[in-house]
Amino acid sequence: MEELTRVDPNEDPYLALRTALSVAICVILADPLGVTQPMMPVVLGMSLMSNQRGALNVRSFMGPVMLPVMAFVFSWLAAATVSEPMLFVLMNVVLAGVGIALMLFKGSRLGVMLTVFPAMMSMSVLYSDQALVAIRDSMATGGLIVGVTAVVLNILFPPQTDRVHVERPKPFETENPLAELLIRMAVYVPIMLMTYATGDMNPLAELLIRMAVYVPIMLMTYATGDMNLLIVPIMLAFICAEPDRGGRLQQLVDRGGGTIVGAVVAVGAMAIYYVVPQFPVLVALIAIITFFLIDRMTTGESRPLYYQYICSVALVMLLSATFGARDAFEVVVQRVVLTSGAMVGAIALLSLLEAIFLPRKLGPAALSA
Repeated sequence: MEELTRVDPNEDPYLALRTALSVAICVILADPLGVTQPMMPVVLGMSLMSNQRGALNVRSFMGPVMLPVMAFVFSWLAAATVSEPMLFVLMNVVLAGVGIALMLFKGSRLGVMLTVFPAMMSMSVLYSDQALVAIRDSMATGGLIVGVTAVVLNILFPPQTDRVHVERPKPFETENPLAELLIRMAVYVPIMLMTYATGDMNPLAELLIRMAVYVPIMLMTYATGDMNLLIVPIMLAFICAEPDRGGRLQQLVDRGGGTIVGAVVAVGAMAIYYVVPQFPVLVALIAIITFFLIDRMTTGESRPLYYQYICSVALVMLLSATFGARDAFEVVVQRVVLTSGAMVGAIALLSLLEAIFLPRKLGPAALSA
């Protein structure tokens, strides 16, 4: 996929302001619109708004328009196949394979949607029907809110350019694409299925899921079903979509390092909200965090994705600790440990499999040594 480019402040001086106002609006409208998972529209709004480069155009609306469609399509597929374990597993494996292939060989953002959204819906339906409906409706409503907000804010605070940004993805070119894809699926699929295996399913489905991944997770014991484990396969998807070790290490720095810094930001915001537990204070904290970090995408020294991910993690942790039932300390520690552990483990396993099955990657100099 195209690396998130730095914003030219002369072209778009209002990017941080639009993004901050967007997440504030999403938080404020969540309760009146009956959104039970406010972090969904908030994070989606932050991501979509901060991804805008150049003038608003038709492609800018693809994300907000696709979100409600994908929410209902993938939630229906998850609900329709959950009672047939092998079909459920097959559907998820095929969608994950297609998604990773699109990200790797085409550089397409559609691959992210085909990998992440089905996983979200599948984990939700394993948790409960109510969780599936909550995630589906939050995603659909979030897409509508972000779409309308994007138009209004671009009219009020427009980019100072008529240039329409054209993405320049960098597809991975290889002589053996099937082997490259299979190696990545060997890393991603067992973890995805292991995550699903922690869901609240009937005994037969539990057994069939575990049989599908028995060898790689032979020592896996039954867990209690935790939606927060979904971050593990999502992080693995981004690692598996990178064609080389350099790209994987950049993902580790951006997303792993961003998780740690985002956790620090979230803890600071939680401390302020603990002292003054008022909803306007929460909205102000979210808007300030978003404005500062998205502005750093323009002015900061690190890669833009790094600041965007810090913002995403900070908002998710803050909203999870505020609206969720879990302890704030648990939210922070679990996210940091799961993200860092998953990414380091995936990089190590991918490197091992490539060394075994694709020795050509070492090059003539390394082989002669």
